[in-house]
Amino acid sequence: MNIITVIPLTRSKFVDTLTYFTATEVPVGAIVSVPLRSKTIFAIVTESKPGQDMKSDIKNSTYAIRKLGKVNASMFFPASFMESCRLLADYYATSIGAIIDTLISDTLLENASDIAPPLPAQTAFISLPTSTDETYAVQGDDTDRVSSWRSLIRQEFARKKSISIYAPTVEDAKSAFASLEKGIEGYIFLLHGGLPKKKIIETWTAVANTEHPIVVVATGSFSLIPRSDIDTVIIERENGRGWISQKQPYMDVRHALETIARRRRQTVYLADSLLRTETLRRVDEHEIAEGSPFKWRSVSTARDILVDMKKSVTASRSLSDSVAPASQEPLQTNLNARSANGSPGEVPAPHAAILTAASTSPAVSSFSPESDTRAAPAPFRIFSPELEELIRLNQEENTHLFILAVRRGHSPTTVCSDCETIVTCRNCSAPVVLHASAGTGRNFFMCHKCGERRSANETCITCGSWNLVALGIGIERVQQEIAALFPGADVFRIDADTTKTDKQIKDTMERFRNKPGSILVGTEMAMLHLADKVEHIAVASLDSLFALPDFRIQEKIMYTLIRLRALAARSILVQTRCFDEKIFEWALKGNLSDFHRSTLQERKRFAYPPFSRLIKITIEGKKDDIATSMAAIQKLAEPRELDIFPAFTSTVRNNSVIHGLIKVEPGQWPDVELVAKLRSLPPNVSVKINPESLL
Repeated sequence: MNIITVIPLTRSKFVDTLTYFTATEVPVGAIVSVPLRSKTIFAIVTESKPGQDMKSDIKNSTYAIRKLGKVNASMFFPASFMESCRLLADYYATSIGAIIDTLISDTLLENASDIAPPLPAQTAFISLPTSTDETYAVQGDDTDRVSSWRSLIRQEFARKKSISIYAPTVEDAKSAFASLEKGIEGYIFLLHGGLPKKKIIETWTAVANTEHPIVVVATGSFSLIPRSDIDTVIIERENGRGWISQKQPYMDVRHALETIARRRRQTVYLADSLLRTETLRRVDEHEIAEGSPFKWRSVSTARDILVDMKKSVTASRSLSDSVAPASQEPLQTNLNARSANGSPGEVPAPHAAILTAASTSPAVSSFSPESDTRAAPAPFRIFSPELEELIRLNQEENTHLFILAVRRGHSPTTVCSDCETIVTCRNCSAPVVLHASAGTGRNFFMCHKCGERRSANETCITCGSWNLVALGIGIERVQQEIAALFPGADVFRIDADTTKTDKQIKDTMERFRNKPGSILVGTEMAMLHLADKVEHIAVASLDSLFALPDFRIQEKIMYTLIRLRALAARSILVQTRCFDEKIFEWALKGNLSDFHRSTLQERKRFAYPPFSRLIKITIEGKKDDIATSMAAIQKLAEPRELDIFPAFTSTVRNNSVIHGLIKVEPGQWPDVELVAKLRSLPPNVSVKINPESLL
């Protein structure tokens, strides 16, 4: 009999190691199936000893040692990877098993005995020295980066070396694969969690057995590739969404991939059209180097139009630095346009703003008629005359138009006009979103946080008033407005409510592309599927994002606008009621440098990353109970300061939610003592290191 010690591959907060007995010889590093409570999980063997050498330990044990399950493979994980996972476990105050469970696809674990190991077997954990010049930052437009990667691939192939490229989402990985595939067919492979298990195994086997150098495009759950000739790791869309794991340990996969690559002495490139503030700060501090000269001004041939929706007279300003293509005619409003309610009629003269092709001058011009002296405010409009004219132009010229709505549903907020109470979810207190049923046409409220649905036929919970008003612009409201103003328009929609499968999304995109003059209305989800440029792009509204008390929200808005601008072939139009926000000017002029300087100053002022490491502790439960628990954690964290504050959504399923925040100097993390304290917290306490949001 042999006694083995294993690391459980689970994100749950169990002990770091477990002990089992087996009659078979099990090598260190093997993947095994072990019973844990009422289920079976995967685990990695870290130690194996003959049972006769541990008789006294077994006899004095306070628990029964259970029998080992199935042995799936001989040594599977390389030593450098295990060492990286130890470092990451310390950084995220979690277990090694939780780290591995995040970074390795379940399909690989389930088939470990039948597939090639990621690297040749190593018999001992080793610690490889890291250098300070092996990570590079690349900031440039999408086309420039793709061109750079093509050149790098040719260079590495000439050296008989392979390359791995990582992307945050499945769609980003597919897009990267499609942009690089031409010319190297047969030597480029795609791995992501959306593939069938059989396809994953086939691709893994082909990657392992191809003698020629290759390129592997993958998502983070394939952090190990079965090649020993990979010298270069590219982390694409480094500022994109999807890099943070959604369950414990809430790990930043970008950080994990870089850590693994540095341990293996691989060169790392962090790349995007706009790099994260944290990454740019690392360049400023000479922690990492520029992989190529940075582009601090994003170039676009599209005409840029910013429309002020607050003014009773439409004001707009052109912010493009380049002249629109000569084939384009000036864009102007139609004096016989429909009115806001959809009926035909003459638009008052003050509304007839003419938007000409962009000037070569970088100066910002504005249209501000002085003739309008009306005191009454203009009615709330979903579309400006400029956007209505853009829709007409799109139909007349048989081009394509994408309209972004950042919120699902009809209206993202409903408020009582009498007492100003916001209508919230009964389970989690998040603001509910008004929807219209496609089948019955009846309105209903839906919580996008917990999924609760209920009829919209209700009164104010505070004062009993029926005077509930829907505010904001959701995707359903945008679609309804198009139908009212342009009954014959071909409109397609992509969001989580209507396109729930990859096939539905793909079919919708194909119908949109194959229908000249059509309009695609979508949330940010649709942006992931816009691989090719669109002639015209419009933003119905993203003003609701400004209301979020999140220190990263300005960067999110900037990144969204920069990506949309890059996708627009002829024009990009942005509607806003926050006309004076500088971020619109920076984004529509492609001015990345001024945005970065401003963001860095704000982050430094409030000691936000990169000027600190944030540790967010969250507890959900009964109000008095969690207050007591958080007070105990505050005491435990001493001498560190723990700031306690209610969550943005303060209740969930009739429970209260509170956060605690610790700020640590960047050079002081991980702190061994604090890590031990965080690991000692019970399973109902959530710990996030460097969280994406403080909400």
